[in-house]
Amino acid sequence: MAVVPPQRPRGGPLANRDFRLLLSGFAIGQILMPLQFLTQIMWVQESAPDGVWLILVAIIGASRGLGALTFGLYGGALADRFDRRKLLLSIQGLLVVMTLAIAALMFANITSVVGFVVFFALTLCAAGLQSIDVPARLAIVPDVLGPDLAPAGISLNQVAGQLSMPMAMFAGGLIIHWLGFGGAYLLSTLGHLVTIVFLLWMNYEPHLGESGRSRGRYGFHEALTDVRSGLAYARRDPVVLWVIVLIVSMMSLGFPATANLGPTWVTTVVGVQIKDMGLVVMTWGIGSLIVALALTYFSNIKRRGRLIAAGALLYAASFLVYAMDDTVINAVIGFLGIGAGMTLATVSSTILIQQLVPNEVRGRIMSIFQLNMGAAQLMTMPVAVLGQWLTLEVLFPLLALATLITVVLILFIRPQIARA
Repeated sequence: MAVVPPQRPRGGPLANRDFRLLLSGFAIGQILMPLQFLTQIMWVQESAPDGVWLILVAIIGASRGLGALTFGLYGGALADRFDRRKLLLSIQGLLVVMTLAIAALMFANITSVVGFVVFFALTLCAAGLQSIDVPARLAIVPDVLGPDLAPAGISLNQVAGQLSMPMAMFAGGLIIHWLGFGGAYLLSTLGHLVTIVFLLWMNYEPHLGESGRSRGRYGFHEALTDVRSGLAYARRDPVVLWVIVLIVSMMSLGFPATANLGPTWVTTVVGVQIKDMGLVVMTWGIGSLIVALALTYFSNIKRRGRLIAAGALLYAASFLVYAMDDTVINAVIGFLGIGAGMTLATVSSTILIQQLVPNEVRGRIMSIFQLNMGAAQLMTMPVAVLGQWLTLEVLFPLLALATLITVVLILFIRPQIARA
């Protein structure tokens, strides 16, 4: 098999055909991903009994988190062992099946105990597949572009996702209103199908180091050995380790209240109707888009650690604004800063880690980094239980204050993060 070296065209990442295809498929898929997220939450919120609906909404996040934590490290090992494009194709195909099954449940409106159990099981499996997709997608960018253009490419990936998010958030409530829950979820299948088409059009060939590792038997023991070596590498590098600790802490405390329970906060506490919810939630995407564009323009910044610290502090401070009062203006300003801070911290962390670790372990380290999302999703369950007991109006300000204190404390005791 011929090996095609990473291209370094004068026109930057977008001059690379394979990257354009990878980016386009990702962007179109991301337009419809928020629709899945909103539809699941609204369907459970509308279908579940009054006494337990908040807990069941939280189980969506917990199912996603459990799936990500269960399969995430294994996904990183697969991304380091096998052709990353073929791995992405397989995962997207399976996600089409999962999406169709969940849409069928919504069309049939099966809201019995068995129906909800099947729904959460499918959600868990879909999250597990996504946790394999993400590290492979992140790890393939330097393969396609080379190390010099990888930071700009990663930032452009984020721009593509965030460019589509405000539109998706804005349209989400309207699409659910027009098509119903089943129709809206079925529409999201198009995102996976388009991603498959663009991946098939790529000319990407794996490097010798990558393709050579995929030969022979690869079972549970081999996967476990690869996962252990990835964890050992992360523990040995203090910058990589503490950047991961910072992002995991920030997301675990803040994400359940702002993202998984954010639509619930907006529709039940703030009092915005479902069809208008997107107008409020879309400001998260606007904040993310602004920062992603700036990171792409200034892709040669060397002091990534300062950006990570600034993003984490902005995220925590904006969470405090979001939770301190149940008004539309607080939600809008809070979502704007939360989106900006989360993008600044996570994209800068991704770029820094990509630059620090070698290709041989890149997929595994990125899968460890992506555990922040699994932990954040899993934390939705205890947050919802506490919210049912204390009320969300009492709990969210406490979580926001805890997030800010935790971020400041980690940055103070580990100054090497900001110096990285």
